Amino acid sequence: MSSGKKEYNREKSANQFVLMIMTVIDTFLFAGYINDYRQGNIGFQFMLSVVLTVVVTLGTSYAVFFRKKDTEKFKYVSVAGYMAVYALAVFGAKNDLVFVMVFPLTVIYILYYNYKVILGIALAFGAINMADLVYVVAILKHMHSGKEWDTASMLLQGASVLVYLAVLCGTTKLSNKNNDLRIASLNEEKEKSAGLLRDVLEVVSVVRQNSAQAEEYIQILGQNIASASSALGDISEGNSHNTENIGKQTVMTGNIQNMILETKQMSDEMLELSKQSANAVREGQNFAENLQRQSEKTREANGQVADSVTSLIQNAKAVEEITEQIFSISSQTNLLALNASIESARAGEAGRGFAVVADEIRTLADETRKLTEMIQNIVTELRQNAGTAKATVDNVLDVTHEERKLIRSTMQQFTSIGEKMDGLNWDVQEIYGKIEEILTSNQAIVDSINQISAVSQEVFASTQQAVELGEDTNQQAQQVRECMEELKRTVDSVGRYAAE
Repeated sequence: MSSGKKEYNREKSANQFVLMIMTVIDTFLFAGYINDYRQGNIGFQFMLSVVLTVVVTLGTSYAVFFRKKDTEKFKYVSVAGYMAVYALAVFGAKNDLVFVMVFPLTVIYILYYNYKVILGIALAFGAINMADLVYVVAILKHMHSGKEWDTASMLLQGASVLVYLAVLCGTTKLSNKNNDLRIASLNEEKEKSAGLLRDVLEVVSVVRQNSAQAEEYIQILGQNIASASSALGDISEGNSHNTENIGKQTVMTGNIQNMILETKQMSDEMLELSKQSANAVREGQNFAENLQRQSEKTREANGQVADSVTSLIQNAKAVEEITEQIFSISSQTNLLALNASIESARAGEAGRGFAVVADEIRTLADETRKLTEMIQNIVTELRQNAGTAKATVDNVLDVTHEERKLIRSTMQQFTSIGEKMDGLNWDVQEIYGKIEEILTSNQAIVDSINQISAVSQEVFASTQQAVELGEDTNQQAQQVRECMEELKRTVDSVGRYAAE
């Protein structure tokens, strides 16, 4: 059944591959001849005959293949179609190399491992090529391409095709012979394997008998071990109850110990938090004191600034009065210089020099008046800015005064908090001391229970070890029994080959 299935698969695969190659080659032929017709290289009737032959032969091959994919008829139908297309292409070609189509068309049929088919293909395609050579020499009297026929080219075509077909036949025959030798060798190995299997089956029969006796002995041993393990289990169970009770007491004492430790840890945290709070209060008091000192310095500095601004305003007033006097003097000087200039003009040539001096004095008086006006403007702006600065400093002094009040209130609150934190710290230290005493007493109880538990654990461990030894022995016996059962199943499996 298996051999037939392999033959079926091989035939189907070969048919499928040949059909695929046929489709590719016929597609190129179809497109090539249509292109030659468009270019005017061949006539319409020849192109139509080639196209119809390609379509009919390829369609027939597809129909045979899909009717039954592993049919032996396919190779005969496909090669017949190839021969028709090849003969038509060779005799009607306008190219001298069309004969090379024989190579891809025929080599794929080696897949069928059928020497008779290959021999028939070689004879048929060889005859087509020989007929083509006779046709060229005797009828056309020139090459297919229109050139004068060349003896060397003709011999090359005939020799290459005949040698190729001869090699194809020889290769197929030799390949089939090698396959036959390989099959004969496989059959010989099969006979040797059959003899070896008979010897193995005889050994299996003996092993089956011995394994049955061994399994009975192992079952008896397992029953004895189970009885001993049961007795040890009762003893171990009694010790286990005692150990369990002691364990519960140990757990309860441990829980108490853990709760005490947690309480101690919380008291440690409370003590630490109390210390941190006290430190924070002291830092706050120090900060408030520093802030108060800084506020006092700020108040004094603002007072000095206020005094300086007041002095600046007074000095600005004095400068303003002086500039007013200078402005008045410059105006009088300008008036006197104008009068002197008028008088010198009346004096004529004698008063000309004095007139020049009077003009210079008047010019200087005008410049002095302008500078005095500029100074007055600057002093006025300075007084305004000084007034604004004084108002700002007064506001700062008021804010500083309020700030000092708040700082004094904050210091009083910090002092009250510090006193309360000192009392809280004392209470926490008292709680911490009591917890230390409880922890010491409970630790003594834990140590006593641990000693009792240790002794009980030793007794339980000894009994448990004996139980485990019994269980291990029982498990080993069970494993041996499983191995024997596995051996028996293996022997039975081998025995099925004898039945077959």
